[in-house]
Amino acid sequence: MIYHTIEAVALGLAVGLLLWLIRKRAPGRRMKLWVLLSGASGGLYLVLSIMGVDPESTGSKIVLAATILLGSNMLLQFFNYLVWDSLLKSRQGVMVPRLIIDVINFVILAVVAIAVLNSIFDVQLTAFLVTSTVISAVIGLSLQDILGNVFAGLALQIEKPFSINDWVEAGSQTGQIVERNWRTLTIRTRENDLVIIPNATASKEMLINFSRPEPLRMGHARVGVAYDHPPGIVKDVVTKAVMETRGVQKDPCPDVLVQEFADFSIVYDVRYWITDYASMPKIDDAVKCRIWYSLHRAGLRIPFPITDVNLYTVPEDFKTRIRSQLREDLTEELRSVELFEPLSEEQLQQLAARCSKLRYAAGEVLVKQGAKGDSLYLIRSGRVKVELVEDGSITQLATLQPGDYFGEMSLLTGEERSATVTAVEETEVVVVDKEGLSALLEEDSRMLEELSRMLEQRLSEISTQKEALTKKRKHVRTADNREDEDLLGRIRSFFGF
Repeated sequence: MIYHTIEAVALGLAVGLLLWLIRKRAPGRRMKLWVLLSGASGGLYLVLSIMGVDPESTGSKIVLAATILLGSNMLLQFFNYLVWDSLLKSRQGVMVPRLIIDVINFVILAVVAIAVLNSIFDVQLTAFLVTSTVISAVIGLSLQDILGNVFAGLALQIEKPFSINDWVEAGSQTGQIVERNWRTLTIRTRENDLVIIPNATASKEMLINFSRPEPLRMGHARVGVAYDHPPGIVKDVVTKAVMETRGVQKDPCPDVLVQEFADFSIVYDVRYWITDYASMPKIDDAVKCRIWYSLHRAGLRIPFPITDVNLYTVPEDFKTRIRSQLREDLTEELRSVELFEPLSEEQLQQLAARCSKLRYAAGEVLVKQGAKGDSLYLIRSGRVKVELVEDGSITQLATLQPGDYFGEMSLLTGEERSATVTAVEETEVVVVDKEGLSALLEEDSRMLEELSRMLEQRLSEISTQKEALTKKRKHVRTADNREDEDLLGRIRSFFGF
């Protein structure tokens, strides 16, 4: 009996080696190999029978057993392809987990192997297992972790709490599932590390799936704003900033809730929705940057605790000096704008005192085509791109650098914006609006004619540029170029003169 057992074990190892060597081949080639091996084994047994070799000999038994095992595996592989792949997966759309298929195949082949051992090699496994209680206990204790992982993997496969490519949080690890097998679950973290989690551990821990039941997920950002600013105004500014952030869903709409009255500020909980959890860190960064820039432009202060106890001597007129220096800087920059050449030095200083500075993050829209406007933008730092939207197509007209300006038609006539201007990088601009210029015109209305003349000269230059662009495109909007209209009259009407 021991001799027959050794023969059976050797045969089993040989067939197992074949299964391991062929497992990674394509299904079609794998099926051909199984048919070839089964046919070769059956043909060899037929040749031995024709040659009169004793069927009870060791060689005949091994060839017969190999034929039965290989043939059974071939039929099993054909059944897998016909039922699991073709019928259920392709036609019905039912995805049966691979682990369940492998377990079923293992059980069937094990039953066939036991039948072969009993009928061909006369190995009574029942008596062998009953009398080997010590060995069974040792094997059982040694394999308890592996068996636990296998059964836990089966349970996870049946329940399907997650799939490949799902983003999950298991314990302290967050990442994307890249592989799952009979023993472990593999997660790739954002740091590109592979975390191997045993199935038994994954089935016991609380697991959060960020991709189920739908990819819509809420993000949070906390910001503290000074007590001086009304919550209603803060909420409006922050909500608009978040809605314009790329990656944030407009439906559901972002929420801004008062979370806490802290020592130095009112803390707001900004809640927004995303559908791309893989980009969560980038979207979170973009949301917080947009909030900062929007609050800064709106004059809403983000306070912070000050623990500096050093004493500094500050002149009494320190703030006055700062404001005076800023006015001089703005005056110098306004002097470079051709449109304001008719203004005297005193008038430029008065206009600079009424200007405002705004800062925009990369990707933010400064003005939108078709929107109403009454201001001119002078670029101090950064770059912006000017784009024209027409018939669903977008054409980039220009890229403006520090020292360039735009919006002169809206400033002087109130005309709608003729193009969309977007910040290419972090950009700071000086804004001259109607209210600031109107105060100067009320003192000296004769400047209207000079401004009108400078604007006509400016429009003539723009017209020349657009003619060059027309050669490339059949239709180019020229809303700013209205030489057939009374430009001076439009300016007078806009300012109420």
